[in-house]
Amino acid sequence: MTITAEFFKGYENTNDPEMDFRRREREKVNFYKSGKIRAVYLNEQTDIETDYGRIPAEFITFYEDGSIKRIFPRYGKIGAFWSEKNEAEITEYLDLKVGKTIYRSRPQCLYFYPDGKLKSITIYNSDTLIIRTKYGDIKTNIGVSFYRSGKIRSIEPAFKTEIEYKGKKIRPFNFFADGMHADNNSLVFDEEGYILSYI
Repeated sequence: MTITAEFFKGYENTNDPEMDFRRREREKVNFYKSGKIRAVYLNEQTDIETDYGRIPAEFITFYEDGSIKRIFPRYGKIGAFWSEKNEAEITEYLDLKVGKTIYRSRPQCLYFYPDGKLKSITIYNSDTLIIRTKYGDIKTNIGVSFYRSGKIRSIEPAFKTEIEYKGKKIRPFNFFADGMHADNNSLVFDEEGYILSYI
């Protein structure tokens, strides 16, 4: 995608009233040392064309080659007067077809491989997403990551999730996962859907 001056036109006079108090104090554009654009904080939510259709974005990061790395549909300042739950409530539900499965969620962040394939979906922890696996349906309130093929690479299960694995019950859970991206989760699968490792 090409960044143009239109993205910043009327930056301080946005039509989105929530952004007046939600806007984070950060630069509008951030660059790599090479001069290539690293991140753009958009004037207002703008639809971005991807392999998964149009995705609304307030903040976008890029790989150095110019391909999209992350899209944040909403990127407001979380604080005493604006909670993550408030942010989730103004985020649209998206139906994203990854591999053969459609994932319906309100994404906090979408992470892409340089070739445009979806690498992970991070959701708000007030939401849940049910992921179907060989070990049954697994609920997450953090998110899921994928191989380039679209098959599940890892899941961050909700607290107290029990899974039957090799004749015993396991409870994969990363205590430090709350507030993090769902890029590297505590329950990891191979491309055939079998558990490779867990925390």
